[in-house]
Amino acid sequence: MRKHYWLLALFISLSASLQAKPLLLENQYQIFEGEKTSLQAVIGTKPVYLKFWATWCLECRHELPSLEQAYQKHRDQIAMFAVNLNINETDEAIKKLQQKNQLTIPILMDNNGTIAGNFEFKGTPFHVLINRKGEVVYTTYKDDAQLAQQLALLAKNSAVSAQGVNTSTVHQTQAKPLPSGVSLVYFSATWCDWYMKDIHPEISNNCIYAQQAVDKLYRSTPGLQLSAYVTHLWTEAKDVEEYSKKFSLPYKVAMDDNNDEFRRFKVSGYPTLIVFEDGIETARFTEFDQGDNTFNALKRALEKH
Repeated sequence: MRKHYWLLALFISLSASLQAKPLLLENQYQIFEGEKTSLQAVIGTKPVYLKFWATWCLECRHELPSLEQAYQKHRDQIAMFAVNLNINETDEAIKKLQQKNQLTIPILMDNNGTIAGNFEFKGTPFHVLINRKGEVVYTTYKDDAQLAQQLALLAKNSAVSAQGVNTSTVHQTQAKPLPSGVSLVYFSATWCDWYMKDIHPEISNNCIYAQQAVDKLYRSTPGLQLSAYVTHLWTEAKDVEEYSKKFSLPYKVAMDDNNDEFRRFKVSGYPTLIVFEDGIETARFTEFDQGDNTFNALKRALEKH
């Protein structure tokens, strides 16, 4: 737990950014227990506040009461959404926190990171303020007096301070082609086993069992083409190194910058292992067990090709 807050503190310095290009969004997004809505249709017509969060993010939970207070105060002037990352998420977990905190703010479900991917943030909670012109004028990891002040200015349609802010563009990268023949792409997180242990032990165990299955498969299959990624969320380069040493991994693990590969292959949670043949997906595994069932299923998936 302490490591999570320490990591989050490192990213506080990335306090603000301006968006120079239009946001890349899908046509519609689902409101939790509601209808679909067009975020793109709202942006550019009135001020917008996006608060990114997840039910398993402890700091996000702590901020839910103040989020609802801000919504009640500014809902008539600002279009406000609690944007759930929709990673390793369940309706039951969302509903529980929604009821506990008496949330009435619309909970917008991100779709494969197509909202979050516009902002290149390193963890949640994360706050984005967009003015009436559709310009991102303020971002922060902190729910503090400065955020409250910027929200008040945004509600008045005043010029939100951009002092000391760096301009940036929407993040886009060139997709790497998959190798010919049979190949695997594996997604996990450096913190999945320990951070999720108390919050969602079933997810923690699933990550551990996935790691064991993938390692065993790689060691027992000479020449196996495997691309392994860990999310950039709450993760630095040194965390990837520590993760590799911790599990004595026999293969290289890369940081999935801005979750580009995660979005590319439409992954919805960690861990996920995808089998490809000549770039075409043939199997996908998201549930792993402690025994050899998953390992044997993976072997059979490879033997089919």
